[in-house]
Amino acid sequence: MTLRVRQWRKRKRELDQLLCYSDSDEEGIENNSNSVPGTSSCSSDGVPRTPDSLSDSVLGASDDFDFDTDLDYSSTDSEQEPNEAEVTSFEDELRQWALEHRLTHRALNGLLPILRNQGHLLPVDCRTLLATPQHNTTEPKCGGQYKYYGLEKGICRYLSQMETNDVHLSINVDGIPLFKSSGVQFWPILAKCGHFDPFIVAMFCGQSKPSPLEEYLKDFLTEYKHLKDNGIVFKGQTYTVNIDALICDAPARAYLKCIKGHTAYESCERCLIRGTRVERRIVFSEKECTSRKDDCFSRVEYSNHQTGISPFIAAGIPCVSSFVLDYMHVVCLGVVRRLLIYLTRGPKVCRLSVRQKDAISEKLIALRGKMPSEFARQPRGLHEIDRWKATELRQFLLYTGPVVLKTVLSPEKYQHFLSLAISMSIMLESDERTRNTYFQYSQELITMYMH
Repeated sequence: MTLRVRQWRKRKRELDQLLCYSDSDEEGIENNSNSVPGTSSCSSDGVPRTPDSLSDSVLGASDDFDFDTDLDYSSTDSEQEPNEAEVTSFEDELRQWALEHRLTHRALNGLLPILRNQGHLLPVDCRTLLATPQHNTTEPKCGGQYKYYGLEKGICRYLSQMETNDVHLSINVDGIPLFKSSGVQFWPILAKCGHFDPFIVAMFCGQSKPSPLEEYLKDFLTEYKHLKDNGIVFKGQTYTVNIDALICDAPARAYLKCIKGHTAYESCERCLIRGTRVERRIVFSEKECTSRKDDCFSRVEYSNHQTGISPFIAAGIPCVSSFVLDYMHVVCLGVVRRLLIYLTRGPKVCRLSVRQKDAISEKLIALRGKMPSEFARQPRGLHEIDRWKATELRQFLLYTGPVVLKTVLSPEKYQHFLSLAISMSIMLESDERTRNTYFQYSQELITMYMH
């Protein structure tokens, strides 16, 4: 359709040039026509001049002339007309460009009218350009609707950009509630290779978590075992695929590993330790204990810890070392939040006075607008501690906390807080040499903080 419109506009432009003659031009045309009857002439500027009879015959003396005819006009423009392959290529390139640069629908909808006014026959709405599917084919499974997108399909997007032939994956499985007034929730399986963006491997939607677990993970684990054994052949090269880590929160880890929840007495995922109940909480107070092993877990030897056989065992994925304990949940949302709650409204032995809490809040609020752009959120006062996000708790632990607490807390409490902050700074160090150099010191600081 774009080629047809451009042809129509070019023919209209040529006919407009034929019709735009002044009186003097018409006299010149008559003189030339008398010398050579039935021929056209050209002016000094190279514009073709046509006799009135020829103009009348072409126009047909009708106002309803249709310029979309089959007449073959010679082009006077230097530009070449695009063929249908070029038109299709332009739309495909525009779609690819919008996807690569993550253009928002609002921005793309503003760009399309501009391109349409320039003669490109493009869709009015960006969803048509991006070929957004109107219907998503799902299958009933595990008590809800299930869709499998594929692991190899997602990996192949980034193989051409990888520097090595080893694909190291990080997997995330978690539940996402959609509404506050309904139990509908998503359970996606996400994968990430290297520094590239994560992609969806499978998606489940239902009123509760998918059950049975084996059926939910069947497609993913079957394809992973195939890729691990055979690799991926891409452009003549074979790529190996391995899962380095499974990143989940505590409830999701207990569900996937088929172990007891984090509130049970023998819920520790790393050590053979039995907790004790202190002030309605499970506390693991032993300093040294035996570590759990992957092979023992695979043989289901931890009967007091395991509640069943995890599907990851059959897939050859270690269920102790592969499931990492992320510091966002363990430290930021766990230790740091609990520490601040104890300081603001805990027992009298550790609770701060109103004047101290106001002093800390004033210092935090004074930093608003002065934090670098690398921080996603600006500091808030302690009166909003219940609404602090994990990134705010991380910011307080590593950056703002040591500053605002220095002159407010007692030396003993301040040193106690610093032992946690410094140890986490060492373990979060991006330089591996520096991290390994001070790792032993970090463990000593953690031990001092816990005791």
